[in-house]
Amino acid sequence: MIKLNKGPEPEVLIRNKVQWTRELLEACALGDDERIKALTKRYNHPDVKSALKEETRQKCAYCEAKVTDVAHGDIEHVTPKATSREKTYEWTNLTFSCQICNQNKSKKEGIIDPYVDEPSEHIFFAGAFAKGKDDVGMATVLELKLNRVALIESRNREIERYANELEKIFLAPNERIKELILASILEDLDSGRPEFVAVCRIIVKQYMQR
Repeated sequence: MIKLNKGPEPEVLIRNKVQWTRELLEACALGDDERIKALTKRYNHPDVKSALKEETRQKCAYCEAKVTDVAHGDIEHVTPKATSREKTYEWTNLTFSCQICNQNKSKKEGIIDPYVDEPSEHIFFAGAFAKGKDDVGMATVLELKLNRVALIESRNREIERYANELEKIFLAPNERIKELILASILEDLDSGRPEFVAVCRIIVKQYMQR
């Protein structure tokens, strides 16, 4: 998990969220489950999903897996919509996640918010394994199952890829080439686009501290 920045709010939410929220809360007050279900789906607008995918670089906001390579991905409510109906259409409460993290999180609270929290202050990595530094980090790792087998395998793949890139630095013929290779690696990580940036940054940091 890495720190994320909120992108521009889609026009569809700017125009409609106040009315949508009012109608949803009215349906909740009446206990009209069918209408609640229908109204709640409004947040799943293509423009909203597209904007969320852009700000997360088409990765899960929690596990950092490249969602769109294998699935459509889900719009996720950072604060569960089931417990905070008034935040159902709030742009700052929406993100993009893989189906597994979305299902694992469900109505749970006390999970790291990558838009507000700095994930590295709560989670560290021992090789490809995510570990909690505190209660919030531990809860996030355990509740979201961030050490599920598929993630460990994928993280190890990316660790190996960056290790191979760092090996090129050791084999480079001169200092200028070494600097260019390292700059390219850092630029790649800073873009946030590769999978599992959090763990790969550690590998690069260890090289730079050698």
